[in-house]
Amino acid sequence: MAYRVTDDLQGYLKDAVLPRLKLMHKPESMFHQGHKSRRGTLTVRRRQRNLANIVFLDSAFNELVNDWIEEHVPNRSLCLYDEDRKTGERFTVRSSHKFNVPELRLPAASDINRVCDWLDNFPLQTVQRVFHIMFPATKDWGFVTLDDHGCDDDNFKKFHWTDVNQDHPDIHDLSVTVACQPPWILSDESMWQFTRLKSLPEGTTRPLRGKERLWGKLWDTCVHNQTPFFILTSYQQWTFGMFSRGWTTAFVSPVIDAQSRSPTVMHALLYWLGSALRAPGGFVQPVEVGVQTSSLGMTKPSQLTGRGTCSQYLLR
Repeated sequence: MAYRVTDDLQGYLKDAVLPRLKLMHKPESMFHQGHKSRRGTLTVRRRQRNLANIVFLDSAFNELVNDWIEEHVPNRSLCLYDEDRKTGERFTVRSSHKFNVPELRLPAASDINRVCDWLDNFPLQTVQRVFHIMFPATKDWGFVTLDDHGCDDDNFKKFHWTDVNQDHPDIHDLSVTVACQPPWILSDESMWQFTRLKSLPEGTTRPLRGKERLWGKLWDTCVHNQTPFFILTSYQQWTFGMFSRGWTTAFVSPVIDAQSRSPTVMHALLYWLGSALRAPGGFVQPVEVGVQTSSLGMTKPSQLTGRGTCSQYLLR
């Protein structure tokens, strides 16, 4: 017997692991076919950033995600269709066989645009459907592309989780920037190095290293859009982060693989979007940092000094 996803959202998400990304060629081959000169050479303007602290959240982040999912995602029937008849939103990431999720086939990725097709059609579309079911007041929120047609278009793309019908500072503060680099540029090792950087050097005369340039690019993007919460992904690897109020401290999660199950990428996406929108129990952005690095990873959100009460966009 096939079940609707909405009969047990929590059960569905437990086994909703992203499909493996299909590449047109092996990553090392794609790296050498016209991409080598661009590896680690993101365009980063000279400016004062003062990102003095980058705090690694360690494995406690995974515990926070799992606890939030268990407490807040429904595990009972919601008496809803899986597909929104009005918007066409639906579930695209398949789970266990008991859930009736039609298979979606996409062509193998040959460039960053194809990678972003996989990103948009699988995790982003599915998590948007789940979020709208859990929080109906966010029906005007969704993922939109942020294309500035700059010189990094072939190795750095951005999505924006935001209210598509409004644009003002309160919306920006609750939004999330999703940045993508293809896996032949942002390798597993590069992603790991990104999460382990301690600070972004200022005033140095030497060229910035790849992981430093990526932090600089993310800082510039988030400051420009005034979105403290961000997600960085190659589709195959994911990390979740945020900047403090004054943009001088960043917090970044451990790397989560697309095939991870505890938590899954879908779990972490839901948790991070909810946290940005101040959902109950979500991770709370600290005020200008006064928390020790060694203990932060084990700190529950309620123990941090945060941005206030639950967002009006979840309550109305």
